[in-house]
Amino acid sequence: MDILKFDYLKTYETDLKQQLSVDKKYLPISKKLVVLLRDINPFLAEISDKHKKLNAEYLQKSININKTYAESIDNFQRSLKILIEKNHAEVEKSQKTKISQTHELNINFKSLLEQIEEKINQATQTSTDDLFKADVNSKRELAQIQKLMIEARKLYQETSTEIEDEKTDATNKLKEVYDQRMADLEEEIKRFEDDHALKISLIRTDTQKSTTENDDIYLDIKNNYSQLSIQFNKKINEIKKKHQQALTFIDKDNETRIKPILEAIENLKLSYQEAQKKALQNFSDRLTSLNVIFDVQKLAYESKKERIVHESNDAITLLNSKLSAFRETIQKEKLSISREMRDSMKSMEDEHEREKTNHQLTRALNNQDSELNKQIIRTNKDILNKQREMQQRIFNLDQQHLREINEWRLKKVLYEYEKKQEFAKIELNFHHNLSTSELQLKHQEAYYTYQKDLLLLNHNKDLLPLEFQLSIGASVQERELNLLGNDAHQAIAYFKHQEQMLEHELKKNQAYVQLERDKAKALFYADTQVLNISNQLELEMAKVKRDYALSEQELRIELNQALLKKSQTWIKNNLNQEVYVIESEREIIYIENKYALDLIKKEALAEQRKREFVVNEAKYKNQQRLSAEKASKLLKTYENELEFNQFQTEAFMDIMRMFHARNVSFRDAIIELYHLPSHPEVFKSVLTTLINLSKELLSSSIQMLEHFQSLDQEFYIKKIEDLTGYKYMLKHEDMMNLYEQEIAKINEKKEDIQKDIKALEEQFFSNQSELERNNLSINQLTKSGFEMKNNESKAETKHHDIKENLKQLSNHEHEIKRIKQNLARIEKSIDLKHASVSPLDLEIEKIVQKQKISESTLEKDKHQEASLFYKYLNQSQGVYQRYAMDLKIHFEEIIKFYDHLNHEVYVSDSFLDLELKSLSKNFLVFEKNTNTYQQTFLNLMLSFYHSNQQEQEILIKGFKKSTFSLIKSLNKNHETLLNNAHKDHKKREHDKNRQITVQKEKVKKKLELEKISYEKSVISDMSIIKVLETQIGENTDKQVQELKLLNENLQSSAQQYANEHEAKILALEEAYKKALAQIDTTMLNFTKNYLSLEEAIDNKNQVILTKYATSREKSLMLFNQKTEHYESQMIKAIDTNTERNKIHEITLKSMNQKRESDLKNIQFHLKRFTSTTRSSQNRELNKEIRVLKKSYNFRVKMLHLS
Repeated sequence: MDILKFDYLKTYETDLKQQLSVDKKYLPISKKLVVLLRDINPFLAEISDKHKKLNAEYLQKSININKTYAESIDNFQRSLKILIEKNHAEVEKSQKTKISQTHELNINFKSLLEQIEEKINQATQTSTDDLFKADVNSKRELAQIQKLMIEARKLYQETSTEIEDEKTDATNKLKEVYDQRMADLEEEIKRFEDDHALKISLIRTDTQKSTTENDDIYLDIKNNYSQLSIQFNKKINEIKKKHQQALTFIDKDNETRIKPILEAIENLKLSYQEAQKKALQNFSDRLTSLNVIFDVQKLAYESKKERIVHESNDAITLLNSKLSAFRETIQKEKLSISREMRDSMKSMEDEHEREKTNHQLTRALNNQDSELNKQIIRTNKDILNKQREMQQRIFNLDQQHLREINEWRLKKVLYEYEKKQEFAKIELNFHHNLSTSELQLKHQEAYYTYQKDLLLLNHNKDLLPLEFQLSIGASVQERELNLLGNDAHQAIAYFKHQEQMLEHELKKNQAYVQLERDKAKALFYADTQVLNISNQLELEMAKVKRDYALSEQELRIELNQALLKKSQTWIKNNLNQEVYVIESEREIIYIENKYALDLIKKEALAEQRKREFVVNEAKYKNQQRLSAEKASKLLKTYENELEFNQFQTEAFMDIMRMFHARNVSFRDAIIELYHLPSHPEVFKSVLTTLINLSKELLSSSIQMLEHFQSLDQEFYIKKIEDLTGYKYMLKHEDMMNLYEQEIAKINEKKEDIQKDIKALEEQFFSNQSELERNNLSINQLTKSGFEMKNNESKAETKHHDIKENLKQLSNHEHEIKRIKQNLARIEKSIDLKHASVSPLDLEIEKIVQKQKISESTLEKDKHQEASLFYKYLNQSQGVYQRYAMDLKIHFEEIIKFYDHLNHEVYVSDSFLDLELKSLSKNFLVFEKNTNTYQQTFLNLMLSFYHSNQQEQEILIKGFKKSTFSLIKSLNKNHETLLNNAHKDHKKREHDKNRQITVQKEKVKKKLELEKISYEKSVISDMSIIKVLETQIGENTDKQVQELKLLNENLQSSAQQYANEHEAKILALEEAYKKALAQIDTTMLNFTKNYLSLEEAIDNKNQVILTKYATSREKSLMLFNQKTEHYESQMIKAIDTNTERNKIHEITLKSMNQKRESDLKNIQFHLKRFTSTTRSSQNRELNKEIRVLKKSYNFRVKMLHLS
């Protein structure tokens, strides 16, 4: 707590000292008041130091309380940690036991599986040996069949080779005849093309001559126009050169004219800066000299004043010294006269003479005193004269100094204004000269632009005739070139027409030759096709003979395979039955092993839950101990804080009593000052100072009260937050533990259900995998069945394979049906389990909703209870507010008391007693209220402490009760878990027995299905063997019929190709006639296009001539218009330049007139400001002199010098 330090007390101490220093009789009161003021800050500092010391003790106690609390908490947590570690050790021990048991079980399980695998391997090996023997016998028979098939293929190869050789000889003869005919046709077409090329070369020679003549004419036209352009361009270049020279001359002349203007602007800116610096330096020098003179005058004034005071004090000291010397002389004379008289009186015996001498002594002494008094009066008069003279000299000196100050202020203001006006003049001249130069620059730029525009117009006017002649020449050139281009186009079109006629003749000859080629190709193709089909049918007959021989052997192979398959089916049937039995034994071992593992896990889980129960119970009990310890810590902390807050309240009351004691002392000092008696002016000035001091003390008291009020408020708010926060934290923890326990129970049920669902899902996925394997087997069997049916179209000896396939399909379908039933049952169980989860989720949601409602209710209770505690805070703040009102009333009464005394012209004893009576009554009331308020503060703290203590006891009881209920609920939950575990064990044992029974039934059904399937397969194999034997007998009859059919096909194919050849010849002749008609039509269209082109070229030539005449007339008209335009523009530019010159002269004249007017205005304002400032400064001087006179008269009156 940092208590304020009142720095303003020194000011009031100085003021009171100064007010009471006019006379020595005020010295005791002055010392008393100074001591009272000086003791306030040390008292506050002492309170602050004491507070800091107690605060340190308070903090140390708080640290000790928290340290003790932390040690207790640490001990509790350490005990809990040891318990938890022991339970964890037990859990780890049970886990190790579980792992060892599981390991032993897995070893036994593995050995049993190895035995099962050994049995399966023995059965598989026996079956493999039997299958191998059957396969060796089958392969021996197949080797004989393969030998016969190779001989049949070799015979077919020799026959097909002979047929291919005959075909090759006949094809070569046809090829020779066809090649000779095609060579004759190629020679004929070559002759036609050579004639066509010769004629084309002659036509192209004529075309080249015509093109050369046109090129020569084109070059003549271009050369003539180029010569004309060169002549005109030379003239144009000469004109442009002259224009460029004139333009250069104008640029140089413009630069010559502009350069002085720009230099003048730069010089003007430099001179403007120089003038500003010069004026500023001049003003600074004048102001510095003025300040130096004034400082000299001020020093002279102070030295003169000190000298006058010193001389006066010396004179007064001299007079006082003289008076002291005279007083000592008188005292010595009185002493000597008294001694002489008393010595003479001692020698006198007559009483009457003695009395007479005594009267003479008294008279002499009185005369001496009278002389001393006269000397004192004279000395006082001389001192008054000296003081009066001193005051008069000081007054005259002050008056003179005021005049000097006034003169200094006046000159300073005038210098400032003169500086401002001087800068205004410089600025005005600068801007005028700058504007003039810029105007001249703009005028010169406009004149330069005018000269360039005029020169450009003359230049364009000079170029206009040459441009006209050039445009006419370009039009003539364009006319001649267009006419020449049209003539060239016409010649080229003529030559192309001649070439097209030759092309027409060539195409007709080529079409005839192409017709002969196509006929030769058609004949060659028809003969080749007949030869090919004859050879192909002969090959097909040889192939049929080979295929039937091979087919018979393949049927014998199938018969061999059917017999082999029958043996394999019998062997596999024996193997499958044995494997089914062994697999069933393995499944039963799996079930029993899983049951044993579940038992081990159950025992480990039971041990873990038991340890969790022990740990949770220890945690709840530890929480109860922690809460009790925390409540004890809160009470100790609050007791410590209460003691500290009590000291703060007592310190506040001590400060208030100190202020009250100072007010009483100030009142007594005023009464003592009144009874002194004191001078009225001194009395009034002290009263005024005490009124101001009382106001400051009131403000300081209110600040102090607000400071302690805020400390008290912080204390109550902190305690309310601590209490309600801790209390409702405990309630919240209690409530959360209850709801979490309920949710934990439901979650455990959900976990059990999820475990069941997981086990069912594992069964479901296992059955699903088995179902997929069966479906895959069915797909493979279906695919092989399709393949068998396709082979059946070639050889009907595969019935036993199809029956075997159907038997396996039937077995797999029965297995799939059983698996689907299991899947449906498992899926239904999973759905039921999932359905049982939803109510649990709803129950959790309800519990969470209840938890939220309870939390909101708890929060409302917290706010409601906090409002009860806030009542103490409001009561405390109300006491502070009432005390602040009483404090203001108390100080207002004091200020009112001083104010009444201050406003009374002459204070009487009765008036003072009346005011004192009222003030004393207020003091008594304030003292009584202060004691009452202090007791109220202490009672509130004590009541608040008892309320908190009761709340803590209620909290501890409630938490103990809730902890007991939690432990009870925990025990009940643990018992429930044990019961559920026992039920789960019974259920698992029942499931194990049920699964073993189901597995045995499953194997039994599989063996029955396998037996039925084997019997069906045997019947199917026997029927397939009979079918194959029948097919071997029917194979020879089919071979004879197929050879007869192939011979008939050969004859019909030869006749068909002959008819197709005749039809193709007729089609080629028709196509030749159509091609000739199309060639003639194309030539006729080309001739028509050539004639229309000649007509169009004649029309174009006429248009070109008309366009040239029109263009020449337009160019002439445009030439005349441009000439007139240039002349009018030149006249307009000259007029504009003349008008611009006139405006420039007028602008310069008006700018000069404006500058003269502004300078006069500045001079006028300077004179007016000087006069006005001097008048106002004189008025200020007169006012200050009047104040000085009043001060002088007041000092004279105060010092009684009048």
